[in-house]
Amino acid sequence: MQDEPAGAATLDAARRALTEEVVPGLTGRPRYVALMVANAIGIAAREIAQADRLKETSTRLLGGAGDDGLDDLVRAIRDGARDADPELHAALRAGADAAADIWKPAKPGA
Repeated sequence: MQDEPAGAATLDAARRALTEEVVPGLTGRPRYVALMVANAIGIAAREIAQADRLKETSTRLLGGAGDDGLDDLVRAIRDGARDADPELHAALRAGADAAADIWKPAKPGA
């Protein structure tokens, strides 16, 4: 079985090679497509790197109950039964932070 962080590192190396070695020689639509592919590779690498964090957040929210747990949680939130619940707020915040790190990572030095 492949070690997931190594998979993320491999994808990141592929993304860097694409953006640093291939993209500079392209113009127009091929450049746009190559950059779009590089972005998708980056997202996939960050998802792999964040997998444990996302799983931990899901467990905190659902307690391992899967889809039934999600349905119960949604119902409880809609009914106001979890209003002002600090544990729920912390888990939702952690999930949102993980998603932001995947989809819109901070630029280095920002």
